[in-house]
Amino acid sequence: MDRHHQAGHLPTRFIADAMLGRLARWLRILGYDTAYEKAITDELLIERALREDRWLLTRDRCLTLRKLLRGRHTLIASDVVEGQLRQLHRDLKIDLDINRQRDYRCADCNVVLISISPEVAVPFIPPFVAQQYQTFLQCPQCCKVFWPGTHWEHLLTRLTAIRAER
Repeated sequence: MDRHHQAGHLPTRFIADAMLGRLARWLRILGYDTAYEKAITDELLIERALREDRWLLTRDRCLTLRKLLRGRHTLIASDVVEGQLRQLHRDLKIDLDINRQRDYRCADCNVVLISISPEVAVPFIPPFVAQQYQTFLQCPQCCKVFWPGTHWEHLLTRLTAIRAER
């Protein structure tokens, strides 16, 4: 097992293989540091997982047979993101709730989002959003702006449904 598990700690830094892009986005939204590249060789994926001390999430059974990854991976069974999240919740005790103890992360870049004022957000958002919301987060890398709109409520509803299913 990796040093996180040896010490009784659960993994909180992940790397997802090319088949798990949607899962990577969800984990980032949940605040988990999750590396993901669409095009990466198995060798580079393994090397990065080890170098950055990340837990590998994969749909590739052959990848899990690599000795270097023994005890440092989860073979994801489902091909739907809800099932994938449910498996991580069950197997790795991943918290499927938006938890302020974890930073919000950009779903695209994996960079920690920063709070910005409504004035700073205005050039990046539709006018009706600027009138409706006061809380904004921005990715310092891609400059996308996020706010707690209806998409946020939809996300929370889906997470609640996933947690409720066993």
